[in-house]
Order: sequence, then C-alpha cells, then structure tokens
Amino acid sequence: MALRNWLNEDLQSLRRRLDGGFIGVVPADRWRERVDDGGIAPVYVIWHTARHHDVAVNAVLRSAPEVLDDWRDRVGIVDDTWRGLAEGEDHELVDQLDSEAVGQYLLAVIDSTIAWLADAELPDAASVPDSLKALRDLGTPEDRFDWLYGMWEGKSAHFFLGWEAIGHGYNHLGELISIRNRMGLSPF
Repeated sequence: MALRNWLNEDLQSLRRRLDGGFIGVVPADRWRERVDDGGIAPVYVIWHTARHHDVAVNAVLRSAPEVLDDWRDRVGIVDDTWRGLAEGEDHELVDQLDSEAVGQYLLAVIDSTIAWLADAELPDAASVPDSLKALRDLGTPEDRFDWLYGMWEGKSAHFFLGWEAIGHGYNHLGELISIRNRMGLSPF
C-alpha cells in the first residue's frame, strides 16, 4: 500500500469514528458537561484536537492558511486562536465556543488534510519544518507554551502528519468515547 493511501485511510477512519462515535451521537447541547464532577468538557477536547491538527498540518507543514480562517465567526473565536493548544481546559473559552460549529470545524480540518494528501506532493518525511515560526505567527505565548515549543522544535514532517494529524486525533477520540460512555450514551 502506498504511503499516501495509508495516510488517507487513517484520516478517513479517524473522521468516521469521530463523527459516528461522538459528534453525530452526543447532542451538541451536552458538550459543555463535565462528567464525573469534573473533567474536561467535550467541546474543549474537540476544539483542542482540531486546533492541533489545523496548526500542525496547515500552518507548520504546508505554510498555508488554516481551515479556521473560514470558521472563526461560526465557532465563536476570532482572536487568540492559539487558545485550545493546551491540554488543560480553557474554561472561559468553553463558554464562548459554539459546540456544533466546533464539531463541524474538526471534521472540515480532517477533510482538508484528506483533500491535500490526495494530490499534493508529500513533504519529505525527514524534513524539519519551521514549527516555531508557525506558533509565533499564531501569537502562541512562549512563556505559557514553552512545553509545546519544545515538543515541536526540530520535529520532522512525519511527526506532524503521523502524530499531530493522526495519532493525537485517535488519542482524543478515545477520550471522547470514554466521556460519551460516562454520559450514559454508549450505543452498546
């Protein structure tokens, strides 16, 4: 199987599982709930997943406009779009995000990457894109996100496709499925 097909299949599977396992199953009006007397609101997990993927693939790898550029007004955040890159929930941001739009934005980000991979010249997997410039251009505060700057610095294109676009997405899919089940919405 060609690398392009493998990446495409992984992304299509991730998209189907996100939509069929959470986004299309759990009512959007419940995405601000924090199960188990705490935890992270699902809308933040979805936003976080979308932001990492969008920034990593579009801003870092492709040096292209982010998918968010067409979604800002719909999702409910226009400025400081670095918010959401942190694993810890931004409580204030959760209150302003439009849950349904955030879910559709995540699916649109994945769709964009699938479309790009369909006919783009793939980057050399060992090449090292300028991730620090992308984070700085986004306005990501270096003092608060020193861990992210450190994690992304010097990483190859493979990291941004293999981890940020695919692995990280599956990681948070598992988190969303766990939240869905604890909400009592398991279809099994």
